[in-house]
Amino acid sequence: MGQNISFNGTTGVNNDTERRIHIPLYFRILSVIEIPVMILTLVALCAVIKSQRSAPVFVIHLILSDFIQIICKLMITSEWIREVDAIFPILPDAFDYSLIAGLYFMACVAFERYLLVSHPIWYKSHHSLKVSCVVSVIVWFVPLIFTFSKYFDSLSVPIGCLIPYPIIILCFVGTRRGLSHAISLTSLKRKLILGRLFLVLLTYTFLIFPIVIMWFFSQIFPQFMFSSFSDVLYFFSHLMFLNPIADCLLYLFMRPDAGDLMKSVCCCCRTDTHQNSTHSRDEHSRDSRATFACCVSVQNPASHSQTACSSV
Repeated sequence: MGQNISFNGTTGVNNDTERRIHIPLYFRILSVIEIPVMILTLVALCAVIKSQRSAPVFVIHLILSDFIQIICKLMITSEWIREVDAIFPILPDAFDYSLIAGLYFMACVAFERYLLVSHPIWYKSHHSLKVSCVVSVIVWFVPLIFTFSKYFDSLSVPIGCLIPYPIIILCFVGTRRGLSHAISLTSLKRKLILGRLFLVLLTYTFLIFPIVIMWFFSQIFPQFMFSSFSDVLYFFSHLMFLNPIADCLLYLFMRPDAGDLMKSVCCCCRTDTHQNSTHSRDEHSRDSRATFACCVSVQNPASHSQTACSSV
């Protein structure tokens, strides 16, 4: 991807001993968390396909691309893989390929939600499991264009990573406008649909977009490749690998009982709030009655003494 710096972190401006120690350790710790979470998410999403007509095919392929990224990164940072000349040179290309594929599957998730809200009749008549699988196969072939083009143009990979971002933004804005006019949808379904798109937009904006901008800057202005720039790029490149965890959160919104989960959470919050307010009102009423009784006893000491005498 370039001679000075790359997305996968195989080369860099300042490859000192400390970074060479911290980078493998960081990815090994991260992979211990992310790989089991992704495997459980894939198993759960495959179960959703059997129980739901509209299967989350794009989310499954998105997590598969994340899984390939983690495996490639673990192999790149392993010392014994560096000695295997037949495998190591293709690992950066495989990483770039899976990264671009994952971003396009994020755009597919956003576009699918947009069609569901803005064109529901067309979506229900044309959407099927077969169509989603065909689109997924096409998406897996698209990153090959940018991966092979990087040997002729160093900006091909960041351009390929940047293309899905406007699509995600437009789908989010269009879906939000469509939900404001959708009368048939309940407020809970609106929150679920918009929550999926917001999570996709949030993931790209904070985990992917900074490293893409830094890559453009490093290629267009190579004279600014000083140490502080390298530190910033080092930070954003590591932040990018939190993306698989954020993608797994999409599973919560793709669950068939996601609405029931949100209802139960809302009901629990409302119940706790109602109980707290009722408890506070009861305490306030008891305090008011006690205060009123004290005031009466102070104002009428004679009646209090007569009552005491009669009781004796």
